[in-house]
Amino acid sequence: MVLLSNAGSLLVAALAASTHMAHALPRPQAEGTSSDPQSEQKEGDDCDVMHDRIVCADESSLLFCNHNKWVAFSNCTLGTVCKDGSCVFPESESDVASELPVEESGSANESDVSDVAETSLATDVASSAPVDTAAPEASAVDPAATDAEATDAEATEAETSGDSGGDSGGSSGDFGITCDKFKEAVSKASAAISLNYPAPSDKQCTSFLAGMPKGDISSAREAAMFLANILWESDGLQAKEEYDCKDLPDWCAQNYKTPEDAPGQTYWGRGYIQLTWHYNYEAASKGLFGDDRLVKNPGQVSTDEDLAWGVSFWFWKENVHGDAGVQAGNFGSSIKKINGALECNGGAAQDKAKKRYEMYKAILPIFAEGEQPKEAGCYN
Repeated sequence: MVLLSNAGSLLVAALAASTHMAHALPRPQAEGTSSDPQSEQKEGDDCDVMHDRIVCADESSLLFCNHNKWVAFSNCTLGTVCKDGSCVFPESESDVASELPVEESGSANESDVSDVAETSLATDVASSAPVDTAAPEASAVDPAATDAEATDAEATEAETSGDSGGDSGGSSGDFGITCDKFKEAVSKASAAISLNYPAPSDKQCTSFLAGMPKGDISSAREAAMFLANILWESDGLQAKEEYDCKDLPDWCAQNYKTPEDAPGQTYWGRGYIQLTWHYNYEAASKGLFGDDRLVKNPGQVSTDEDLAWGVSFWFWKENVHGDAGVQAGNFGSSIKKINGALECNGGAAQDKAKKRYEMYKAILPIFAEGEQPKEAGCYN
């Protein structure tokens, strides 16, 4: 998404966005902006950064003026269309309707996205996301407590695997995937697309392994699919909240605002999948905990490692896991569920889908030795 892609990225709406109209304002346009949907701008065309900001590339995606060139910026959430440089519901294009902010296209690890003031990553997935207000909200998670939780989680993982070393050997729920395999997978996936992601921490690994049941991950192959997509959406596990919102917190706070928001809270992209919008935070919170804790304190999704993975697995379970193509082992089907509008079926960002697949091909033999990758389901 995506898109929660990113993302960027970025991420891209999977949870009936059409029933949750957001009253967000479009990104401010400089006087003379060329956000006219009829301008027919294309990626790579010239623009003027002094006057141009965002335009519709087509009915589902937008371009951003960066270094006097139009570059891919983001895609609209499911159920909306691009009009006048913003994403709106087709049935609500009148003054009665409210405009929706955009979800990130692709991922934050794309160099052109990084240049766009480190724009966000989200996916066009229903739940890709924004960040908090001008001064990002303080998390309810105490740093010391987080460190303690990390230590406890690592100790628990070691006990479960019967190994106190770096390789948290596979218990019944992790399909033989260990921390050594996890770290190798991240390294080789990075190299497969000529990037240099940092080595993941032990806590990132243990949270990944412990979180798989939340995503209904049913095989090592599906775990490889999940990780390949998450690496792309999160810039190699580096982004747990939208990059763009760190640079433009005031805009994000305004652009992701809805009447349902808890006082003082904003619901931009957080977690490795870039969970976005109040209704997605609410759904994830109820799905994971049966209450509204993530609505009351959305910032913890980007500061708590377990939550960053938890909402990502929740999204996968709700929007990707049950797809027949995914269960048949077609990696392209997972991309289509996450960011299909831009990356599949001739979309403008098909090159990004191919990079996801290259990462998956690097991860699969590590997680599921002997499995043959299947590319089908997105652009072929």
